[in-house]
Amino acid sequence: MSDHRQLKKQTVALLSELGTGPDQVAESLQAAGVHGIPKDSRSCAVALYLRASMGADPRIRSVRVGPCSLLIDVASTPELRPAGRLSVQLPKPVRQFVAAFDARRYPTIIRPKPVAAPSSVVGAG
Repeated sequence: MSDHRQLKKQTVALLSELGTGPDQVAESLQAAGVHGIPKDSRSCAVALYLRASMGADPRIRSVRVGPCSLLIDVASTPELRPAGRLSVQLPKPVRQFVAAFDARRYPTIIRPKPVAAPSSVVGAG
């Protein structure tokens, strides 16, 4: 089996294990400690979960999630040069989760916005 086919099969298996409905997917991501940013293809909860689950794989350069599929930027081994993109269709429960997550229906797994540090005021004196 080619590297790309193996990587695609592994990705589909990880996504399928998240659950059979969008609420189960959200529960699985929350149990894994994932907190993402809605409408951000690289920092959505599913992208962060996949990067954490597959992060040790040197072939994966980045993961971007869209409404129906995800793109994995792949590097070739052993040189680890860019080797193209792998497109993987999201299973229906994950697609439904992504749509609901982007609509902010799962606030428990939305990453809180960082609080800006108070600016220091330099006084004349």
